[in-house]
Amino acid sequence: MYDFEEPRVREFLQRTGARRAALQLPAGLARYLPEILRPFDQLGVEPVVVAGSCYGACDLADEAARKLGSDVLVHYGHADMGLGSVMPTLYVEARIKKSPVDALELALPALDFRRVGLVTTVQHIGHLEEVASFLNSHGMQTLVGEPSFRTRYPGQVLGCDVSCAKAVAPSVDGFIYIGTGDFHPLGVAFATGKKVVSVNPVSRGFKVFMPRQEKFIKGRKAKVAQAALGKTFGVIVSTKKGQARFSLARKIVGLLSKEGKQACLLAVDDVSPESIENFCFDALVCVACPRIPIDDGERFERPVLTPFEILAMLGKVPMEPYQMDEINKEDMG
Repeated sequence: MYDFEEPRVREFLQRTGARRAALQLPAGLARYLPEILRPFDQLGVEPVVVAGSCYGACDLADEAARKLGSDVLVHYGHADMGLGSVMPTLYVEARIKKSPVDALELALPALDFRRVGLVTTVQHIGHLEEVASFLNSHGMQTLVGEPSFRTRYPGQVLGCDVSCAKAVAPSVDGFIYIGTGDFHPLGVAFATGKKVVSVNPVSRGFKVFMPRQEKFIKGRKAKVAQAALGKTFGVIVSTKKGQARFSLARKIVGLLSKEGKQACLLAVDDVSPESIENFCFDALVCVACPRIPIDDGERFERPVLTPFEILAMLGKVPMEPYQMDEINKEDMG
């Protein structure tokens, strides 16, 4: 199903003279570990799996790999984000081999576009030209936005960055997202104000996302209203090098303090209910991964807001049009 690029992994291990290699992979690839280990076994390189979180290229385990005495790190499932590493690091994107065209053909009745923007994750990026050719043959003009400072390929979106979609939004009638899950297409719909048809090549299903998601916005407004009643706020900032928005976190602490709220920075590596359960805050603001308040918010006993939502709570911006959280350069450090 996935291309684990064994020749490239072998070449990397041989070139670096690695004797011990740290492997980092997301949960979805764990079941493929026997296949992933093959080039390491063939070359007699000792593999050590860093079995912590692996949410993206932002979550690079190079420091952990160094503590384990590894010579190199092989990071699976994500594209290089350009972050510095303390050791030689290879990114294996684990692209999906299956073409999305069959699933796309089933979605044709929902594609009422003349000009359409194409977006996807790195797992499907290799099929984007094939998708464009298929759509062109059905009378649609396709546009693909250029990558940003966090992405590597045209048309690539992250949970924290949909810049390529925003770049072409004025020139298209809507978007097609190739991939799984709701977070990415929802983010594109909110960021661009355009309809998004999400096509899942694995299930061969499709789903339509409109710019105004009444149920979603109603739920987020409820969280903001609940948080507004609180007096104490924990502002969660991540220690992961690709998520460390300390500059933004400090600004939010300052804004809350000016409004008479008690606010404190919480530096956390892996943000979870368990990591903060002993702190008695009335509400939380997540300045770590943007997906946490949206995808995992219900796991927390207290409301978890995004940076945009805390600004709306304080009356600095209107709640609508709603804005998904994205990571910008100026917020880092």
